Amino acid sequence: MDKVVEEVEKLKKEWDETYTKTQEHIEAIGEYGKSGRAKEEKNSLARLNGIAQDGLTLLSSFLFTLDLLAPQLPSEQEVQSARALLQSWKTLSQKYTRSLSVYFLLLNGN
Repeated sequence: MDKVVEEVEKLKKEWDETYTKTQEHIEAIGEYGKSGRAKEEKNSLARLNGIAQDGLTLLSSFLFTLDLLAPQLPSEQEVQSARALLQSWKTLSQKYTRSLSVYFLLLNGN
């Protein structure tokens, strides 16, 4: 297998793992305060936010890496597929960045 293809496959796996974990943390922030244990959760909100921000930063680095690797793929079909995947990842990343912002706006409003 071509080295670039291997790197793209590795990147896809890392994206999936990081995306799932980040999604869970952002959803936990969205659920923050709904359990009625606000005092217990107060310290965990900053921690959850930090972890979610780290996840989003890592996802952004994956976008950058895929953008660099895509043109180096051996076939035009693979290049086009990687570019389509890149667009999909950008959309998902933007969605969760917005969700995180909205959750914090809602939390600060309460």
